[in-house]
Amino acid sequence: MGGLGDFLLACPALQRLMAAGPVELLGRRERLQLGVDAGFAVKAHHMDDVGFDTLFTTPSDGLRAFLGRFSRVIVWMRDAVPLGQAIHACGVPEVHVFPGLPQEDWGGHASEYYLRCLGLNEGPSLQLNVAPAAEPHDVLVHPGSGGRHKNWPMMNFIKLEMELAKRARRVTWCLGPAEERFRVPAGARCVRPVSLSDAARELAAARVYVGNDSGITHLAAAVGCSTMALFGPTDPAVWAPRGGNVTVLRGEPWPEVEDVLAEVLRVAA
Repeated sequence: MGGLGDFLLACPALQRLMAAGPVELLGRRERLQLGVDAGFAVKAHHMDDVGFDTLFTTPSDGLRAFLGRFSRVIVWMRDAVPLGQAIHACGVPEVHVFPGLPQEDWGGHASEYYLRCLGLNEGPSLQLNVAPAAEPHDVLVHPGSGGRHKNWPMMNFIKLEMELAKRARRVTWCLGPAEERFRVPAGARCVRPVSLSDAARELAAARVYVGNDSGITHLAAAVGCSTMALFGPTDPAVWAPRGGNVTVLRGEPWPEVEDVLAEVLRVAA
């Protein structure tokens, strides 16, 4: 039920679950559909469509019928402990409830948290097989995230574009609904994906991607493009995307433009 990045961090655990039997997902379907497309689940349901909110009062007949089909339900959700008993009362034999995010004193990577909840050891990093968009991108930048405190200053992104242009590199800005307030340079080349599946295809078409600690950055890493993940106040040891195609850049308080530029040029050489 959380953000895109949190869902993608849980996907290695879902992949392992799917190996043991069919998995269905419940939450925000527009995000969860990525797991279905990747083969980590057979179906995704939106929580509003099944009356999930009635768990907090008296479960509806529709929700009872929906949940009663399953032999096991696993919940990752904030303050979800009281829900376990209600789900069990809907006819589910086995119910496991965990906090949606690792605790502040969690000492490992977030993806390991979801695996450990299931008693599983760490596995390979997430990989999504996505057909790239028709038009390739030299350098694709995404300036947003789920919180302003996680955003590399917008002026830094603009300076990066200017420096890349001097070196005959072409930048494309990837903008979603959350980035409507961002002012990109006049005449900038932009893509505005209408869905996460569209965003995944645009990312797969990028030679290099540059972005913040965000769900889109995790998606970029998962589809396999060379990913520059920029970190400031959050801890990359816990939240950075994983994979051999990922470079994490961290600074005090932020990475310098010159350092990001050097890494982009190195990877794109």
